This record gives sequence, structure tokens and C-alpha cells, in this order.
Amino acid sequence: MIYLILNILILLSLILMIIKLILGPTAWDRVLAFASMSSKISIISLVYAITKGFFVMIDIIIIFLVLNLWGIVIISRFLERGRK
Repeated sequence: MIYLILNILILLSLILMIIKLILGPTAWDRVLAFASMSSKISIISLVYAITKGFFVMIDIIIIFLVLNLWGIVIISRFLERGRK
């Protein structure tokens, strides 16, 4: 029951991040919303993996988070340098 409530709250915050991604006034706001969304998706997947006993899925989630971090760094460096 607690996992259901946790997933519902995370999904509500995910919806707010989607709105921020669409309506963000600057590119940095969109990058932050994307990073928050991907971490929330990882948390939902982690809760699912723990409740169902799919412990192999935890390794996949870690790989997803590392690739997400790498993508955020690349996008941030691109935005910082500007579009030359």
C-alpha cells in the first residue's frame, strides 16, 4: 500500500516536471526538468523492481542514471558555450 502511495506522489511530481519542461522560460529550466524527470522515472522503476523482486533491474537503472548524467553534462556544456 505504501508503494502505491509513493508511486502516485512521484507520478504527480512527474506531471509537474512535464509542465515545467514544456513551459520553461529558459533552456536551463528545461534541462533541469529533464534531469528531474529522468531521476523520478528511475525511482519509480526502482520501487517496482524492489516490490516485484527483480533485482537485476537495479543494474539497468544504475546504467540509465549514468547515461542520464552523461547526457545532462553534454547538454549543459553545449548551452554554456552557446551555439557557435
